[in-house]
Amino acid sequence: MKNRAFFILMSVIAILVLAACGSSPPAQSGISTPMTKPTPTSESASTQSSTQQVFVSISSTSTQDSSSIKVHTLPGAEITIELTYCGHSTKETKHADSAGDYTLNWRPDTKCGGMASATVTASSNGQSATSSTSFSVS
Repeated sequence: MKNRAFFILMSVIAILVLAACGSSPPAQSGISTPMTKPTPTSESASTQSSTQQVFVSISSTSTQDSSSIKVHTLPGAEITIELTYCGHSTKETKHADSAGDYTLNWRPDTKCGGMASATVTASSNGQSATSSTSFSVS
């Protein structure tokens, strides 16, 4: 008797599980359903930007207390900045933000004035562009 009650209980549970899974709709032949147009995603947006030509523009500002190099390129592009100042050279690689901008801020050595130079390379999707600038640091 206990086995029979267990069997009935398991059968009811199995029926409930199958009912919860739903059933497939009956096959319809000869009726076409309209196709919906896919919504653009960030992947399709990145595909569009991959066809854009890589460029780089730079500007620099310098005061006695701080200097900056502002870079504008394609959004997300890899940016390599090589800065030469006071006989020393540093190299830094970062990525442009979603607007294509990156700013390198640095504090000049107060004992060393004169000229500084920066070479900036932007790379994206196998393309690259380079620009250089020189500026006076007080």
